[in-house]
Amino acid sequence: MKKINFYEYLPQRYAATSEQVVKVRNLIYNFKSGRKEAANFAADLIVRLMWNWYGHKCNEYTIVCVPASSNAEYRHRFSYFSHVVACRCQQVNAMQHVTVLGKRDALHRTANHVVQDSGTYRIELDKEFFAGRKVIIFDDLVTTGTTAEHFAALLQEAGAEVKGALFIAKSVKGISKKTYWGRFAENTTKHIMQFNHR
Repeated sequence: MKKINFYEYLPQRYAATSEQVVKVRNLIYNFKSGRKEAANFAADLIVRLMWNWYGHKCNEYTIVCVPASSNAEYRHRFSYFSHVVACRCQQVNAMQHVTVLGKRDALHRTANHVVQDSGTYRIELDKEFFAGRKVIIFDDLVTTGTTAEHFAALLQEAGAEVKGALFIAKSVKGISKKTYWGRFAENTTKHIMQFNHR
């Protein structure tokens, strides 16, 4: 599965080497907290990319957010973002077709992303909705990609055609300046600074 991230996220355990590192961290924290300004910023990234790639055919694809640790957290983090993207890309909003049952706890240790499942965590998908649908997975942050790949497999079992995955940022141990957004936009730093000054 093709994966694209717009930015690189340097975890808190590493010293911030630039203002951009701090800005990306704030963007991720604010998005995870469900703040609308961060959701709007992320939606702008996705919508611009979708229209750039697919033009008026972007409504033939559905953005599906990777489930969070609980249904309440999933709705809190992604509902507004998903609504904005669906409206601006003239897509059907997939949020009401994904349900998280139970709860899982995520722990971040060094470079590893460890997920502890209480045994009750389950994702339910509306198979009628996803059958034959072209989907693109979205999440705020990717570390190894395992969570997105597991979700892609569930979507495929439900009959969806998974085209790839988009992420605001990828966890790294150092900043490489080779992110997709760095190639797509003229000035990554200027773009993210505009978000933080809104």
